[in-house]
Formats: sequence, structure tokens, C-alpha cells
Amino acid sequence: MISAGPDAPAGDAVGGNTAAPLADAASMAPHGLLDIFRCFFRVGLTAYGGPAMMPLLREHVLRRGWLTPEGFRLGLSVCQAVPGATLMQLSAYTGLRLRGLPGALAGFLGFGLPAWLLITLLSVAYHAFAGLKLAAAAMQGLSVVVMGIIALAVYDFWRKYARGVRRIGLTLLACALFLYGLGPAWIILGAAVAGPFVFLDAHMTGGGLCETPVSKKGLLFLGALAIGWLAFSWRVAPTLFDLSVSMGKSDLIAFGGYGVFPALYHECVELHRWMPASTFMDGMALAQVTPGPFMLGACFVGYHIAGLLGALTAGIWIFTPSFFILMFAAPCANRLLVWQPFRRALLGVLSTLGGLILAVGIQLGRGMAWTPLKAALCLAAGFALWRRVDPIWVVLCGVGLGLLLF
Repeated sequence: MISAGPDAPAGDAVGGNTAAPLADAASMAPHGLLDIFRCFFRVGLTAYGGPAMMPLLREHVLRRGWLTPEGFRLGLSVCQAVPGATLMQLSAYTGLRLRGLPGALAGFLGFGLPAWLLITLLSVAYHAFAGLKLAAAAMQGLSVVVMGIIALAVYDFWRKYARGVRRIGLTLLACALFLYGLGPAWIILGAAVAGPFVFLDAHMTGGGLCETPVSKKGLLFLGALAIGWLAFSWRVAPTLFDLSVSMGKSDLIAFGGYGVFPALYHECVELHRWMPASTFMDGMALAQVTPGPFMLGACFVGYHIAGLLGALTAGIWIFTPSFFILMFAAPCANRLLVWQPFRRALLGVLSTLGGLILAVGIQLGRGMAWTPLKAALCLAAGFALWRRVDPIWVVLCGVGLGLLLF
């Protein structure tokens, strides 16, 4: 039996005894669209450290009375059960509970906008100074830090989701298949299909009794806009069409923050060959300097391909599919989280992510010119992150040491 706990897969954060009717706290504080946007913009502006920011987000939401503690736990479970950036999805979920679909968009945009602005500015600076020796030395230091980040991400996913022979087997199989050349989307799909059979005897508790209605007309309008953009870009700007589709595909398998890393690597380096692996590593390192979700490293890719319009396109499409999935999942949250085939399929998916990240780390590591000094810095970066040193300080130290030593 898989018991509930803080490291358990989606839905387990709710626990087994919280399926009580949730009080509607939405009327306890002002919650205009501008209020929602400002609240999550403020949180997104300082959202360094990924999951470590969850208590801050919870404090802002509960202090305003926008959700009850039970409602927050249910929202967290729903957001963990679907792809995308959990904190950003949770901001959208809160806005949805307050003001419907417009509120969801206000929370979503408010949380993501600060990070989008900063990663775009960093991308402009990177491409402007890429030819300088100092910039090259700084990027060498950043590359070492990225390898440390990958090592810690692998450890984190293995600790949470690769416990037991079956889950370890799926993790190792995913790593082998990715190194063999199979795309991450097929690996994730296979794991989702196999999960209900592999974990047939697993019973996971969790769920709640809260349902959140979503405007069908509003979703149809947003869907029409998305399809319209794809049709327009396909005819007028094929590069932006390819970028939109690639970012959308990456978003669909972006579980657990760093889960997007293998998908982005596959799309940008292996499939489309938009950039070499070294440039991709630089972009992912810059994403660590910004607040907000790691997934916004996609903006670096977009800027590299098509300038500011590319950064905007990538920044939108790296979240578009998961936003729609959340909007469709929210109205049936209680049924989704207690449906055992879904939970077992999700467990299969989560069991593969550590293997996919490990495979990307192996491929990137092969392309680096390792020295004892770089290996020592990589270990130091991984240790500092493991000790919960703020990633921005680790990245800045990597830049500084790169300038001094390389």
C-alpha cells in the first residue's frame, strides 16, 4: 500500500481524512482581477527555490481568506496530478476558485510575468556578449553548476518516486530508452499505459469533495485563439509554429519542475537542432537566476531562435497545454484524485522522470571537457543545493568562479 505523505505522488498531499466539504472562503477578502494579479505578481517576483516557495504562496492565499487550508491542499493535489509548473498552476487554481476563468488567467499571468521579463533580459544580454572571453569563462562555470543541478534533480526524483523494485525498474528503463534514442514523449506515454498494470496492487488514498466550475464558452474562446495562432504561424511563420508545437509537447510531460528538462533537451538539441548542447546548458543555467518556474528557460530557447517574439511565443506555449488540462481537471477534481487507474498511471509517469533526467545528464556530461577542478566544483554545487542553499547564490558563485578559474 502506498500511504499519503509529503513526498507521495499527486493527491497524497490531501491525506486520507480530509474529504470534508470545503468552506467557500472566497467572500472573506477582496478578490478583483487586479487584486489576484497583484498578489501573485508579488509572489512570483520573489519565487526563488521552487517548492521551497510553497509556504509563502500558502501564506498569501490563506491570509486573504481566498482558500481554506483544506481547499489549498486539494488545489495542490490537483496541480501535482497534471503537468506544468506546480506553483504557477496553483496560482491559476486559486484565481479560478475566486473569479472563474478570468481569475485563473490573472493568477497565472501574475505569477509568471516577473520571471518571463527577467529571463528575456538575460537572454538578450547573453546573446549580446556571447563572443567575449569573459562571457565564455562565466558560461563554463555555469555549465558545471548545471551538472550539479541535474545531479540533485536525479537524486530528488529517485528519493521521491524510485522506491521499490518496480519503480526503480521503470526509472532505469526510461534512462536506457532515452539514451537509445527514443523520444521522452513516447517513454512517458508508455509509462502511463503500463502504470495501472505495474502497480495493480497499489491503493492510494486522497481526494476531496470540492468541484470548481469552469466557463465552457471561455475555454472554447481560448482554444480557438490557440488553434488560430497555430494556423496563422504555420502559414506565415513556420519557425514560430515549430517553436509553439515543441514547447507545447514539452509542457505535456513537464511533471515535477525539472521534469521538463529532458523534453526541452530533446526538442531543442536533438530533434530540431536549434542550438548545441553547450548553449542549451547556458540557457538552463540562466533560468536558475530568475524567480518563478524553471520551465521559463524555454524563453531562452525562443529568443535564440526568433528574438523577442520567439521568447514571447515560447513563454506562452510552454504553459498552454497544462493550463487547459488544469481547467478541464478542476471541475472533476474529487473524482480524478480517487480514481485508482489514473493514480497508478501517474505513478508510472513519475517513476520515469528521474531516469530521463539522468539520461540527459549523461549526454551533457559526455560533451564537457572535464578536469579535476570542474568535477570538484560540480560536487560542491550539488552539495550546496542539497543543503538548500538558494540556487541563485550557487549560480552566481559558479559565474564568479568561472571568471576566476577558467
